[in-house]
Amino acid sequence: MAGSIDRRAFLRLGGTAAAALTGATLIGTNRAAAAGDRLVVAVGQWGTETPFAWRSVQAEKPLWDCVYDPLIVRDVKTWEYRPGLATTFQPSNEMRTWTFTLRPGVKFHENWGELTAEDVKFTVEQSFKPDALGGSAYFFRNHLDRIETPDKHTVVMHFKSRQWIVPSLFTQYVGYQNAISKKYMESVGEQKAAAHPIGTGPWRHVEGKQGDYHRFEAIPNHWRKTPAFKELIIRRIPEPATRLAGLRAGEIDIAQVFGDFLEQAQKAGLHIHESANAAQYWVILTGQTTPNREDYCPACPWVGDPNDQKSLENARKVRLALNLAVNKKAIHSGLWRGRGGETPYSYYYYPFNKGYSTDWKLPPYDPERAKKLLAEAGHAGGFEVRVNPYVQLVAQDGPDIMEAVALDWEKIGIKVKRVPEAASSFGPKSRLRKTNKTFSVYGSPPYDEPVAGWERVIHSKGAFNLLLDGAYDEEIDATMREFDADKRVKMSRELGQRLYDGYHGVMLGMKSITWAVSKRVGGWQTLAYVPAETNYEYVS
Repeated sequence: MAGSIDRRAFLRLGGTAAAALTGATLIGTNRAAAAGDRLVVAVGQWGTETPFAWRSVQAEKPLWDCVYDPLIVRDVKTWEYRPGLATTFQPSNEMRTWTFTLRPGVKFHENWGELTAEDVKFTVEQSFKPDALGGSAYFFRNHLDRIETPDKHTVVMHFKSRQWIVPSLFTQYVGYQNAISKKYMESVGEQKAAAHPIGTGPWRHVEGKQGDYHRFEAIPNHWRKTPAFKELIIRRIPEPATRLAGLRAGEIDIAQVFGDFLEQAQKAGLHIHESANAAQYWVILTGQTTPNREDYCPACPWVGDPNDQKSLENARKVRLALNLAVNKKAIHSGLWRGRGGETPYSYYYYPFNKGYSTDWKLPPYDPERAKKLLAEAGHAGGFEVRVNPYVQLVAQDGPDIMEAVALDWEKIGIKVKRVPEAASSFGPKSRLRKTNKTFSVYGSPPYDEPVAGWERVIHSKGAFNLLLDGAYDEEIDATMREFDADKRVKMSRELGQRLYDGYHGVMLGMKSITWAVSKRVGGWQTLAYVPAETNYEYVS
């Protein structure tokens, strides 16, 4: 099985294209003389290409985060909070009020003035726009009362209820609130500001072509970290064979590699940079949502009617069957090349999270039991599902993983309809529950606590529909309201067990993220546990 999946994956990746594209020029020759001062990063996909917090689908982070500084930085080894643009961030009024003290003297690029409290206030308040779909927009609309700016370096946020989670919303990862210049936005408008973003980060945006590349210049004497390279180019190159060809030719310095291309990169003498067990993979089984959503589907075999207990029991059998039908070990060996595997997990629970259980094992590969469960649930003849084999921010190998899963499902009688669609359009549709119940592969990032992830992907008022939607609102709300850390861990563990037992997504395993880097890359301080790297200023 491993060998057959591996071969299919190689063909889907376009393995034969490598030889033909090896000589392709990926960087303009007019700047060839300055190549020694240039860092070239190739990414497989980015999202809507909009840098703003209230528009982001997170897939923009590898492209735009270099332009900005977060209010709170992560320690590269421990993932703990460190001062960023905010030198302090303190709660008061039983955590209903959070006060951020901004670092003085930090300047926006291109002479747009000093970062002030008004810029942070303006950035956060954009989440109140009715069409704001950013990852934290739902949180601010639901919980933020008002923001005060008593002086130009102080931001005071007042919430409707006690909120311990606030700092994580302003962190390097997975926070979304990169502060923008209010003056610049109001002067040029959102459309122009999106095409040429202005931030305070270690790189200044110079030029770009939508869907192709963006070029940045290093900021001399940057307050946080001056980059070692004077120029950064980020290219969108969806084809893995082309990325590897560019690495071999010396035209690319950093690119994610996996599967056959990982082995080819090693044979070519390229160094492999790895972030171990950085991403949880699962297949999103859409339709498990609330009645007010467009893709609500109580008649779908994997969802069930909430008013019919037998229907819900049968739906759980179907979801378990979809898990049992997939040969996870073949994916781990054939596609992941052993870089990841059967690390126990429940959705959004990482080994470093308190309450993590080693009893959460991946469902075994058992296609015969899967067929039996389908028959017991009344679907002996199978049913049709729609899948999108697309490249997601973390799951860059999503097309091949989805194809491997689809092939296994077809062996137990599931009829799989493949409907490819780019992340730039599919991502926003997913947030609006408008994908026509289309499954896809998802790679999740870590959170400080799993409940912070669940609030985004499970709660009916959350930003995403990546697992299910609305079934555990009360439990999530109660956990978020609990300020005793030990009690919160216990509540999270209990909910994590229920999610695991419900098989709401097809659990595939924990994967390490691997990049091939050129010999010009001397070192790279990547963040522990983080699957999508953006701190290119730390490349030496």
